[in-house]
Amino acid sequence: PDKKEILAESRELVEANARVLCVCAELAEGELKAKTDKVYDAVRYMTPTTAAGATQADKKISALAGDLKIALSKGKDRALLQADDIIKDLTAAIAERNSYSK
Repeated sequence: PDKKEILAESRELVEANARVLCVCAELAEGELKAKTDKVYDAVRYMTPTTAAGATQADKKISALAGDLKIALSKGKDRALLQADDIIKDLTAAIAERNSYSK
């Protein structure tokens, strides 16, 4: 694939991740809401890139965002603890993704 295709895929992944995390931000409450908002903002303002590792990181963020949405929608104490762990993993995945776009 050429750079235009890779960039388009990267843009689509970033936008899809931002949409899922926007839903998560709506579902979250209290301390989790602040953490989720922070993660959402970090993803929302990501720059699409052609860096090879960035696509993998975007896919990892996508999977974690989906897991977070499920945990937040359950809303039980155990699920909320799980959501907190997922946010930590998301933060690490975002840091990894950002390392490719510098």
